[in-house]
Amino acid sequence: MCLCAEIVPVTTRTRVVILQHPRESGVPINTARLAELALPNSERHVGVEFGTSARVRTALANADAPAILLFPGPGARDLAVERPPHPVTLVVLDGTWWQAQKLLKRNPELLTLPRYALAPTTPSRYRIRREPAEHCVSTIEAIVQALVALEGRADACALLRPFDAMVEHQLRFAAETRAQRHLAKNRGAKPRRFPTVRRERAADLVVGYGETNAWPRGTPLGDAAEVVHLVLERVASGERFEAFIAPRRPLSPSFSHHTALADADVLGAESFASFEARLDAYLRPTDVLCSWGYFWCQSLAREGVSLPELFDLRVAARQHLRERTGDVLACAEKLGAPAAVWARGRTGRRAAGAVAVARALLSRVALAET
Repeated sequence: MCLCAEIVPVTTRTRVVILQHPRESGVPINTARLAELALPNSERHVGVEFGTSARVRTALANADAPAILLFPGPGARDLAVERPPHPVTLVVLDGTWWQAQKLLKRNPELLTLPRYALAPTTPSRYRIRREPAEHCVSTIEAIVQALVALEGRADACALLRPFDAMVEHQLRFAAETRAQRHLAKNRGAKPRRFPTVRRERAADLVVGYGETNAWPRGTPLGDAAEVVHLVLERVASGERFEAFIAPRRPLSPSFSHHTALADADVLGAESFASFEARLDAYLRPTDVLCSWGYFWCQSLAREGVSLPELFDLRVAARQHLRERTGDVLACAEKLGAPAAVWARGRTGRRAAGAVAVARALLSRVALAET
């Protein structure tokens, strides 16, 4: 993963000196390297004992910008409340808390520096690592908060752009991996037969279909599709859900042709966060989500959406008909089930077809069991 495009240089009068534990320097998701790349007036040193480093000694002895240590503990002053009145060299220790404490103990010259701490008012955005306490933040977040306190620099928050991009990328990758494992597990197991689902979970069946904004594979945006139109219907009660979701990337040139929707239907639609909240309110923990294949489910899982138990209607229809089903609308026709279309585009047609298939299977299986 390359974050170069997200890095915005921020020039500061504060000199930032990062002393990094060797074990942290080899961690791909460490944030000190991001801070160093974005701060021209900074330097990073890797090691455990820095007493013999001429560069570190020079940095700590800078009379024009006296060194202060950013590290919480007894006697540490709140940097936002007792800000030094002159330019400073901000010394930051980078590593786990255990590693940072070791750096402090092995470098007694650091104990002679004025010591400052921060009092974060919001939790860390470093959601891919578990912090030891709610008030703990990553190194780059601490540097940003310190620069805001020292210089009142609102633009220091630009330092967090590559950090946020890295976190979001890792979260998407984790969600995609979970989805792939879940789907692989489902494919490897013997499919649940529809009679069993009908007897045990008929009231929990929710049928859905989603259309995506998908770029061709091999293009810069072709790594993952994003759901932009979703239709769901609860089979037992007829309760419906529809969402047009604003795309998170430019629309594919073939979007309108592929989805039978206009660009205006999704551009300016509700945010992904709003959609996710509504979807969470609609779905129940006990639901069984029936879909004609899993593509759109996998796309949502990649973006971190938690879905209930999945059931592939295509497999159930093939088991019942004992022949090729064709697409979902052709299958509904084979089952003699008219599709009542109520939503727009290909999503609406295919969702209606899936609901018709589910209801036809429910009716046929119930008739066969009597």
